[in-house]
Amino acid sequence: MRRRLLSSARRGAVAALAAAAAVLTLAACDIGDITEVAEAPWGTEAPASWQAVAAAPVPLTVTAYVTGEVFAGDGVLINEDVPGVPEGAGTEQWVPSVAYLVQHPSGTNVLFDTGVRAGECSYDILLVLNFPCRNQPGQDVVTQLARDGIDKLDYVVATHFHGDHSSGLGPLLARYDPVVIAAADEIAALKSPLRETQGYRYDQFSADMRIEAADTGWLPMPHVARAADLLGDGSVWLLPTPGHTPGHLSALLNGSDGPLLLTFDAAHLKATYHHTAPGGLGADLDKAAQSIERLKALEADLPGVRVLYGHEPAQWPQDAIRVSLAPRAD
Repeated sequence: MRRRLLSSARRGAVAALAAAAAVLTLAACDIGDITEVAEAPWGTEAPASWQAVAAAPVPLTVTAYVTGEVFAGDGVLINEDVPGVPEGAGTEQWVPSVAYLVQHPSGTNVLFDTGVRAGECSYDILLVLNFPCRNQPGQDVVTQLARDGIDKLDYVVATHFHGDHSSGLGPLLARYDPVVIAAADEIAALKSPLRETQGYRYDQFSADMRIEAADTGWLPMPHVARAADLLGDGSVWLLPTPGHTPGHLSALLNGSDGPLLLTFDAAHLKATYHHTAPGGLGADLDKAAQSIERLKALEADLPGVRVLYGHEPAQWPQDAIRVSLAPRAD
């Protein structure tokens, strides 16, 4: 009999235990001030189609920073009970934690996620789930950005606030003071006194931040229902992909080398995406599956699009901590 991901009863028990533990520690779980702002130059007109978007690319420079690795337990990355998923696909393994820098020809710099913080980077959901982490000195995104001569960041898009995607946020805010972009549901979850039941550790958010809801820029778009044109020129698109967390975001980068689709944790692995088999303690695994199907429909509408998954080890050269994605060195 195949190993089951997590029964609904067990997921409920885990959530209840986490909630109870969170209530007991609320007094010690304060976070920095969150100031909501309106600064991003969102696009205000929806293109006729995604093909129309791809027909007007922008010369973006895209760099991936592998900030460390996290250890994902059985069933976290993919649900093996979905028909067609190979036996053993969900076995526990170390996977990369990646941040992406997008440099726009206007001089605007956008970072997607921060990856894991420098030093001890393991994180947990109180006493319920622990995610070990490992990294090397100089691998954190702040150090890597400085090494690349990046002296300003305008926006940090937080696809969601789990530790493997955002525990480096505090040092980044201290150095660059960017506006944080996140979905409204994600901002609400971060502000909630029960934030730790979602895995949003208070000690990762002690710095004050200026934050803006991606919902401000939602435009009706095919396949994904809505999307936000962050810079107003069709170059950087934010896509709502709820399920892994309530306000999870994916992204489409419309560069001159062709579009690049970043799933983040809407699909941890290539197999997760291919088989529509989201795993882990998602806020809603049915919604997570729907989000994958929407991304696959978008991919089918954009021939030549490259897809990068949230934690697919095979997509990153061994021991690489910095990978240039665009422009391509052909």
